[in-house]
Amino acid sequence: MDAATCFQYARLFKQLREQGTPIPTNDLWIAALVEQHTLFLYTRDHHFQHLPQLPLV
Repeated sequence: MDAATCFQYARLFKQLREQGTPIPTNDLWIAALVEQHTLFLYTRDHHFQHLPQLPLV
C-alpha cells in the first residue's frame, strides 16, 4: 500500500458512508487496491456489490 491506496480507501469509505452501506475494513482495503490498479475482483463476497464501480467477476 502507498499514498494512492490510502486516497482510494478514503474515497471509497466516504462513498459507502454516504450510501449507508459500510463494509468490513479488510474488504475496503481490497477494493481500494482493485481501483488503484484497475484490476478485476473475483469474489462471492456480497459486500463488494455496494461498490458498483468495481469490476466484479
